[in-house]
Amino acid sequence: MTTKTTTLNHLFDADMTVRSQEVKDAVTSPEGKVGKYMGGGDGEVTGQINGKMYWDLYEDMDGDVCLTNFAGKIETEDGATIRFDARGHGKVVNPERPNDWVMVYGVKFETGDEHYNWLNATLGVWEGEFSMETYKHNYRIYANRYD
Repeated sequence: MTTKTTTLNHLFDADMTVRSQEVKDAVTSPEGKVGKYMGGGDGEVTGQINGKMYWDLYEDMDGDVCLTNFAGKIETEDGATIRFDARGHGKVVNPERPNDWVMVYGVKFETGDEHYNWLNATLGVWEGEFSMETYKHNYRIYANRYD
C-alpha cells in the first residue's frame, strides 16, 4: 500500500444558529445517527462553497465528552444541494467557562450536482466552537480535493 501525505485545505466556514428543539422540525431522519435528537437550525456557509445550511444535531454523553452527530444539507448559491454527515466529539476545556464547548468532527459529503461531485470522494475535518449561552455554532471545515 502506498501512503500519500495530504494537506487539508480550507473548504468553508459555517455560522449556525439553533432554531428549534422540536423533532417535527427535523430535516434529517434519526435512523443511523449517533445519540438522540437535540434540535436543529440553519446558518450561512462561506468560502469555496457559499450558501445556506439546514441541520440537525444528535448527541450522547460519554462522561465529560459529548458524542455528536451533525447532519443536514447545504443549498449553495448556484443551486446545488450538498448533504453532510459530521460525527465527532465535544468537550468543555475550561471549567471556568462551562458553556463554551470545543467541537471536532470527521465529515462526509454527498451530492448529485456535477459541479460539486468531487465532494463525494473526500472526507473532511469540521472543527470549532459552540456556546450554550447564545446557542451559536461557529465552525471551520477542511478537506482534500480529489478530482
